[in-house]
Amino acid sequence: MGITPIKKLNISEQAYEQLKENLINGTWKSGDRIPSENELAIAFGISRVTVRQAIQKLTTLGLLETRSGEGSFVKEVTPGVYMNGMVPHIYLGKESTKEVLEFRLITEVETAGLANLKMTDQGIERLERSLRRMEQYTGDLNNYIKEDLHFHMLISRMTENSLIIQLNYIVRDIIHETIKNITEEVGMNIGLKYHRLIIDAFKERNEEEVKAVMKEHLQQALIAYDSDIMSK
Repeated sequence: MGITPIKKLNISEQAYEQLKENLINGTWKSGDRIPSENELAIAFGISRVTVRQAIQKLTTLGLLETRSGEGSFVKEVTPGVYMNGMVPHIYLGKESTKEVLEFRLITEVETAGLANLKMTDQGIERLERSLRRMEQYTGDLNNYIKEDLHFHMLISRMTENSLIIQLNYIVRDIIHETIKNITEEVGMNIGLKYHRLIIDAFKERNEEEVKAVMKEHLQQALIAYDSDIMSK
């Protein structure tokens, strides 16, 4: 258990941060019962009241749930919980990847269709440059993932719709995390293939083809990810 004695400054906040860290790093997993208030108070070297305050804060965030007579248990954090703006995206488990992909299937397909209506030659060139960078980053996973996300953010900005742009900005961290999960599981070929097909459809100014390719891109990512996870 990752617990160290608490210093006397900001005691409640330190307890909260340590408890949260045990959730983020997977020491305590979904469904686990965490140590009792008394056990934590002894480990931290602080009062049970202070421990209770930290637990209540995590419960308010939706990270823990307290069951009468049983103790406090770790809750599964879904993308919807993340949207409260206070839960770090790295706490989203891989089981959430499917939900995010389903969300993207609903939003990004129509986003691509609208972007097509407003697409310019300069916009296509920006997408081409993004794809070229992805190809250059095939040996650099972190930069590849960032560029994959950038490609999709570019498409949202090309809609010139402030609500779509802002929504994508709000959810960009969880999209980044799911791109990372998918790429780590199934590799880079799916992204490279479909980003090229998306650009080709934009060049033809073919709205239905753009939407169809974006839909197939996300569906194939979901299928490949599910298949890879099930095989382990």
